[in-house]
Amino acid sequence: MRAGAWLFGGAVVVCGASCMSSPPGNGSVATVLDGGGGGDAGPVVVSVDGGAPFRGSVRMAVPAYFAPGPDWQRLIAGAPTVGMIVFNPDSGPGLTADSGYAAVLAAAEAAHIIVLGYVATNYGQRAEADVTADINRYYDLYKPSGIYLAEGPVDADCAAMEAMYHRLADAVHARDARAYLAIGTRYCPTYITFFDLMVQFARGWAEYQTSYSPPSWMPANSPERFCHFIDAVPATDVSAALSRAIGNGAGWVFVTSGTDPNPWGALPSYFDQELAALRALQ
Repeated sequence: MRAGAWLFGGAVVVCGASCMSSPPGNGSVATVLDGGGGGDAGPVVVSVDGGAPFRGSVRMAVPAYFAPGPDWQRLIAGAPTVGMIVFNPDSGPGLTADSGYAAVLAAAEAAHIIVLGYVATNYGQRAEADVTADINRYYDLYKPSGIYLAEGPVDADCAAMEAMYHRLADAVHARDARAYLAIGTRYCPTYITFFDLMVQFARGWAEYQTSYSPPSWMPANSPERFCHFIDAVPATDVSAALSRAIGNGAGWVFVTSGTDPNPWGALPSYFDQELAALRALQ
């Protein structure tokens, strides 16, 4: 299908297969994109009114907790808008290398996509030795771009756990001095000094609308340091979810219709429209 992207009323409007052949209203054409295959979720509008994102500052980071296959190929084909993939072979690295993962990771890295190995930390409660073992196994088996330490500390534990998370960061850098480090926490401002990225939100759309606001310590104009993963988003709310995430300062975003227990187990039906909307901001 074809997708058209128009500048209209201070927003970028991306239409799917049903898009009209001329801009809505008196908007000016921004670009015309090839939206790829997949279902047509209708127009996806990413608002850029007031506090517009720096052009090129918003990209897609995808927790791809599904086996190598066609959806992985769609992600890789989405580069450079798809700029980061978190992979999770077996609730961690598993015990042996999977040739399917090795192949898609090599293809992703050839497309200049950052690939991060998922390591659960259970809000800092998982044994440090077990976390370190997972880090080392990722490098033994796959040699990723870096590591995502998921389920990081909550506000009451920031200070008490900082030394441990420093050691975990050091364990990653011992395997690759240039490794990219991400952590899942929105509560610990000092952690931004030794992690490249904070995944500040990785929960449902209903909660995101009612319970999340950017922390006051978030560095201004640093969208590349913050990521929001939002699940349980119906097709009718994709525009609102993307706009809210960008407005909240996230430079890395992913919105999906998936729900618990594994919302990240497949790409949403509206993936192509979401990709096109973010590509229009590049």
